[in-house]
Amino acid sequence: MHKLTESRLLAGFIYGDSRTKEYVYLPGSELDSDNPFLIYEEDGHREDVPMDRALEIIEKRSLRQTVHPLFGKNTMQ
Repeated sequence: MHKLTESRLLAGFIYGDSRTKEYVYLPGSELDSDNPFLIYEEDGHREDVPMDRALEIIEKRSLRQTVHPLFGKNTMQ
């Protein structure tokens, strides 16, 4: 499951929960980075997190692919 989620994150898909206003996504500036940092956004507060932490957050909080209020479905569009 982690590999599929990781590949989708690297492709720009956004995971989150619009009810709790939590989102995890890869910013365009991290594209093709050897050790990409993702954004964990919670109720408007943003934090840089490494991939392993992002995957942990997604699993622990049961986040699913979603639509971000600003970026839509994918940060690479």
